[in-house]
Amino acid sequence: MVTNRRRKPVQARSRAMVERVLAAATQVLASEGYAQMSTNRVADAAGVSVGSLYRYFSDKDEIFETLRVRAAEAILARLTAAIAEAVRQPPRAAVRSVVATLVAVLEEHEAVVRALVNEVPMGTQTNVLPEIERDLATFTRVYVAQQLPDVPAAEMDARIYLAMGVTLNSCLRIALEKPPDLDADHLVDLVVGMLLVGLSP
Repeated sequence: MVTNRRRKPVQARSRAMVERVLAAATQVLASEGYAQMSTNRVADAAGVSVGSLYRYFSDKDEIFETLRVRAAEAILARLTAAIAEAVRQPPRAAVRSVVATLVAVLEEHEAVVRALVNEVPMGTQTNVLPEIERDLATFTRVYVAQQLPDVPAAEMDARIYLAMGVTLNSCLRIALEKPPDLDADHLVDLVVGMLLVGLSP
């Protein structure tokens, strides 16, 4: 179970050390994965003693939870901004802007997102993915209401449900698993095309 951080860093030097620990944890997570991440490994990568690390974090789960919260806040902030801008754009441009933003921000936080998708035990941490899906569903509901004002509620729910699966899973695949010989922009365009077909009259 994740506990609260043992001590909140107040002085600039303490805050800098915590940031160094979190940066090192991200590197360890990216290179070795969640299963291999340990407080000893993180402390070594950060160039601090394990004792110093334990002043601010109780265990590796608390370190990861801090990374998860930061990633969630960054992803949702960027996605919210993209959605706010998209509602003023033509349909294709709006959908493409949201999809491209989601791919980009998932790539930026790849280490944490990959761990959440593939490694972190269910129930250990709150997962950011349902939060992303919630924001996407809100945008999609507005989009469908504009494009299909007479669609029955059950049909709208069905289309939104499938659109969420296509969007989130496709963006995760592009961000985390894209083969080097495939072009990310082209893949984004293909996702947008599929979504527009599914959300059109």
